[in-house]
Amino acid sequence: MRLGRLDSVVARLIKHREIRESGQLRQATHSVPSPQSLAAAGAAAQRCFAGSGPLESRAMGRAHVIGSPANIVFLTTAAMLVAAMGSGCRFIPRTGPVPQELAAARRLCNEGLSAADKQDLMRAEGLLEQAVKRCPTDIDSRRHYADVLWKRGERMEAVTQVAEALRLSPEDVGLCIDGGRMYMDLGLLDDADRLANQAIKRSSRSAAAWHLHGQVALARGQALDALADFHRSLAIAADDRDVLLDTAEVYRRLNRPQRALATLAILGETYGPDQSPANLLALEGMAQEALGRPSDAIESYRHAIGKGEAAPDITARLAALEQSAGTDEKTAVAARSNESSVRE
Repeated sequence: MRLGRLDSVVARLIKHREIRESGQLRQATHSVPSPQSLAAAGAAAQRCFAGSGPLESRAMGRAHVIGSPANIVFLTTAAMLVAAMGSGCRFIPRTGPVPQELAAARRLCNEGLSAADKQDLMRAEGLLEQAVKRCPTDIDSRRHYADVLWKRGERMEAVTQVAEALRLSPEDVGLCIDGGRMYMDLGLLDDADRLANQAIKRSSRSAAAWHLHGQVALARGQALDALADFHRSLAIAADDRDVLLDTAEVYRRLNRPQRALATLAILGETYGPDQSPANLLALEGMAQEALGRPSDAIESYRHAIGKGEAAPDITARLAALEQSAGTDEKTAVAARSNESSVRE
């Protein structure tokens, strides 16, 4: 299809040249492209003619016909035109300024990201919306717009923006992962799994893709499958905190508290002293509780709650352990009292 379009453009340009040489269009001629532009367009033309078999033969035949020095100028110009066709504001020429629409979108996008960094999400949303309108095919603008929409609670609109970005750039692994996480948070596990598989297919060395795939499996109750995916992810990025935390959670669900504690110890080494987050401390307490170490579990739960971010069930677990420990202490005190009475 591209070769046919190139033939059409070349034919028109050569005809234009013949008319111009006859003097009829002498006043309407344009300047010859610069050497840099010709070099870039020549490369584009070579790519247009690249191929094998019959297509290559056809291309070589055309190259022979239009291979004269005079026609090369028109061939390279045609290649530049074909490269620009259908490109919209995403087309960035090798030389010359960035298209006005894309430049404006980038400026608005940068302003939006700056606003987001300052936690001014409302202003960030407005700026990024303008960026998308100025250049609808700019993937980065849509990606950041979706992220801000998600943070503002406009989840369905965020998913719509990611879906459109994926339509424009289906090979983008990062977009697959972002969209998959959104779908998973919405409970749309089939859609999340589909995007996770797409990401793995396109980049089997993506730690984030394997992590997402494992998270979907864990949400479906498939703990062993999730564990395998998390280990694949850790084989690529061994110190990823989120993957380590999820791996510890899988071990806890599989009733392997010792492995959970070992994984949490590795995770804890990535933080400074007293910097461990509440979810790490809470998992640590649950593993200690499962190992029959209530005093250690109580300490971990107290530290988790002290961070101000612990889940409500951690408070209930702590209360139950403290009550049990108090009862045990009262029992022990009563037993020691009875022993003293007997001796007397």
